Amino acid sequence: MNLSHTSRPFIGFWYEKRRAFGWSLQLSTLLAFSFLVSPASAQANDPIVIVVPYAQNGPTDRTLRAMIKPLSQALGGTQITVKNVASPGGVQGLAEVAKASPDGRTLLFTNTNVALLPALGEKLPFDPRNDFSFLGLVLESPMVVLGRPSLEAQTSGDLAQWMTRTDGKQVRLADAGAGSASYLCGLFLQSMVRKNFSRVDFPGSAPAMTALKENKVDLLCDQTPSVKEPLASKDVRGYAVTTSAPMVSAPFAGLTTLRRMFSRELELTIWHGFYAPKGLSPELQAKLNSAIRQAAADPAFVADQLAQGVVMVSGRRLAPDGHKAFVEQTIPFWQLLVSVSKTGGKLGG
Repeated sequence: MNLSHTSRPFIGFWYEKRRAFGWSLQLSTLLAFSFLVSPASAQANDPIVIVVPYAQNGPTDRTLRAMIKPLSQALGGTQITVKNVASPGGVQGLAEVAKASPDGRTLLFTNTNVALLPALGEKLPFDPRNDFSFLGLVLESPMVVLGRPSLEAQTSGDLAQWMTRTDGKQVRLADAGAGSASYLCGLFLQSMVRKNFSRVDFPGSAPAMTALKENKVDLLCDQTPSVKEPLASKDVRGYAVTTSAPMVSAPFAGLTTLRRMFSRELELTIWHGFYAPKGLSPELQAKLNSAIRQAAADPAFVADQLAQGVVMVSGRRLAPDGHKAFVEQTIPFWQLLVSVSKTGGKLGG
């Protein structure tokens, strides 16, 4: 057995005392030593892996990576590794965490897909409502409706007319897979014009954005952190935000809202939070929630998120029970939205 530098003086002390006082001391000292290096004690210094169920450099991934430093500090310097498990809708990443051991060493950071996936009515390898321990929400991100650089629509009014008069199957709508934030926003757009567009799904928002820049798809609705840079550099066209009122910060200033674009009572934000496998002990759940709250309040992290148009979560949803209750309360809405998109109905009054 390899012994650390700090443990060797202890062993030397045990050996000398054994010679003087006999073998009875050997047993008691070995028991004490085994306690010091027990698995429970060693586990306290093990690294944490946080799974992001989307490709690297997407909005969810970027948000988490901005939070890693303050979260590690809040956990006493624990090493944190981000693991991207990209798949449409994030299903594969959620499934991996659901099967992991509930020891606090494998966590999940994801978005609204936890509530949207059950509403799709498809068979999943896990139950989003019951196979996870909820650790608290962190922030909400508005969405932005984008178009390819060569799209002829110059204004939001032009875009609304183009979507209305164009055969739906000719409109190539990109998203990060069924259950993703971009998929959800796409359902909103389709319900407004009562058409089903031709979906082009990707394993994450980053490759979907690349396809939009290259004119391989027509539309993409994505979160503000991912949209800010390509919108500012004019690599894509921006048309509308999903907030109830226009945003005032660049490069979102000047974009109208979906509410004004379609004269409907519309608002959509994508929330992000932390999860662990079900069965996490109350003590670990409380410890992780406390660290997450501390990290989410870090001044540098908050300033960075606010600059990207993100809203920090407050109140009951920061707590595990409030987080879970909120997710369960929103599932019926996603079910309604999915139903409306399938039947060609329309949201709003």
